[in-house]
Amino acid sequence: MPEAPVWLTEDEVSGLLSLPEAIGVLAEAYRLQAAGAAATMRRAHLRDGDAILHAVGGSIAGAGVAGAKTWLHTPGGASPVLVLFALESGVVVGVVEAFALGQLRTAGTSGLATRLLAREDATTLALVGTGRQAFAQAQAVAAVRRIAQVRVAGRDPERRAAMAARLRDELEVDSVEFADVAAAVEGADVVTTITRAAEPVLTGDALSPGTHVNAVGAIVPTRRELDETTVAQADLVVADSVAQARDDAGELRAAADAGRLDWSSVRGLDEVVDRPLEVLRSREDITLFKAVGVGLSDVALGVELLRRAHACGAGQPLRTPVLTHD
Repeated sequence: MPEAPVWLTEDEVSGLLSLPEAIGVLAEAYRLQAAGAAATMRRAHLRDGDAILHAVGGSIAGAGVAGAKTWLHTPGGASPVLVLFALESGVVVGVVEAFALGQLRTAGTSGLATRLLAREDATTLALVGTGRQAFAQAQAVAAVRRIAQVRVAGRDPERRAAMAARLRDELEVDSVEFADVAAAVEGADVVTTITRAAEPVLTGDALSPGTHVNAVGAIVPTRRELDETTVAQADLVVADSVAQARDDAGELRAAADAGRLDWSSVRGLDEVVDRPLEVLRSREDITLFKAVGVGLSDVALGVELLRRAHACGAGQPLRTPVLTHD
């Protein structure tokens, strides 16, 4: 990437790339991974008291770029940044403020999984959770399927009402509030869980044949949004990274430990990204996508953001660091 390095702010990220566009970028990244032209770095953690330092990353050979997103999670919040390097020289080619990018990554990956795995005639979404990422999750599903109704399930009546109103206003869909998760999920074509739950909020007996589930909220082994029956009922289980899911996906680990999931049957997004829907599932199958968040997705979105920034002159110039050699 020969252009001068730049710093992109959160506002610039939001203005340069839409969620539907991000879904397309992510699909291409998984195609490159399937072809051996891209790779993801396993998540790294370091705890110091209440603070946890995180790092995820990846490389895209075709773009000539590798990078890592890092953030320090603290009781007071976090300020994630993505740093991108030229593979050939090691110089910094860009720094991207990464909160908005992370939302694009998380929601866009769910959108991609829904596009690949949900029935084409899906019209009803059950959205379990009303936090900061919930609206983007609904937006992502609506970008790939003709969603007519969103069923909002959450514990807080005020937050449920606010989310339902926003969905009606911004997505122009019918939205219905539910205090009970099972009632919201019953008969839904797509279910997305985006909560901070430590114990399962979705049980397998609530699912109907033909449902697609996006399990997004629990990304550490000590948290689970789905019970073992939900995982066991799935005819196809897909993860953004199977290797990382074995480390971090509490729901899949619990099901495997109970003998209700065979890890050899779990597929990565790169394995299914170009498979026809009719090959992946029947109309009555239940499909499950487990997201743990992978660095390749952040890097792919960062590369596209830099490309667009250079094309329109966005971003603040960065001084190129002096290269050092061992």
